[in-house]
Amino acid sequence: MVQTTEYDAIDWNEVWRQRMQTNNALKQSRGCSYFWNSRKKAEAFAASSEEEDCSRIRWVIAALPVTPSSRVLDIGAGTGAIAVPLSSQVAGVTAVEPSPAMRRVLEATAREQGIANISLVGKHWEEIGAGDLAPPYDVVFASFSLGMPDLKDAVEKMNEVCSGTVALFHFAGLPYWEQMMLEIWPALHGTTYLPGPKIDVVFNLLYRMGIYPDVAVSPQIHTLRFADLDAACEALKGRFLVETPEQERTFREYLAGRLTPADGGCVLSTPVHRARLSWQVS
Repeated sequence: MVQTTEYDAIDWNEVWRQRMQTNNALKQSRGCSYFWNSRKKAEAFAASSEEEDCSRIRWVIAALPVTPSSRVLDIGAGTGAIAVPLSSQVAGVTAVEPSPAMRRVLEATAREQGIANISLVGKHWEEIGAGDLAPPYDVVFASFSLGMPDLKDAVEKMNEVCSGTVALFHFAGLPYWEQMMLEIWPALHGTTYLPGPKIDVVFNLLYRMGIYPDVAVSPQIHTLRFADLDAACEALKGRFLVETPEQERTFREYLAGRLTPADGGCVLSTPVHRARLSWQVS
């Protein structure tokens, strides 16, 4: 008789769902696609990806086993930080992105660069039906876009439409904003900040599903550049739910201690750990 342990009894999909739900409630958020669904935020995200986060983009693309004949599915494509440069290396990219603002930026970029092999699907992954895609895809990936409340169902759907490699990219530790939130959230909102689920939950869920992925962790420095302290406050206060004058004073004082002068402006540099889990669909 096989003995079971407390670990075996853990429902990792439920752990994921609860941590996601708690974190979203704390941030008064309905999810990433809603947070980024404004033209101003989408354009700012695209500019940040191009200028400050090139190491992440290079790391993700280098990890994808693509060839010129590959058909690729990008889940949570955003403004095309991965889909756009990847499109020149493959036969085609299907980009799933629920945010209209993000899709508009991606469409504009593809049009300006004359890219014809990116097709867009404007739905959440959990809303995707049989007629929305054209499987099988050689590579299916989600790059820091695992906002699905039911991750087990999401992974099963990825496996169904993939004939090759599935790759999930997520944080192994806290992203820069959550590192900051742990420090400043109590002073801003009078309560402890509770981070969302990380790659450990994803790995444990996959393991229980009988999926044993390859694992890679990449330590990197995430750097944001601002013209001055005022610009930093303006750019970041929405994510931290800074609304009142008192909160703004608190946040401004906190940022002043975190920013470092550089090149006539200031930078916010934070060590982060990013992870990749990938496997072959049998």
